[in-house]
Amino acid sequence: MDVALRKGVEHQSDDHQLDLCGLLCPLTWARTRQALSTLAEGDLLRVIVDHRPAVPDINRNAEELGHEVVSSREAANGAWEIRIRLGHA
Repeated sequence: MDVALRKGVEHQSDDHQLDLCGLLCPLTWARTRQALSTLAEGDLLRVIVDHRPAVPDINRNAEELGHEVVSSREAANGAWEIRIRLGHA
């Protein structure tokens, strides 16, 4: 499965997008944490998942590391969108 971190074009140009559809916990958080480690403080990461239990897991872990969960919502078709602003590393 190809999981890529992309600069967003559908949303704000400063967002980076990580599509994790098809992955289950704990891989969803591991990939999110890896992607966050490549970004600069203040950058936004838009994470898309289709595994509902991953949503609170990603939110909790991101906040515990000092990042801001800007939004977390069900987008469409069983997919959830989580937007995380990178905090001070």
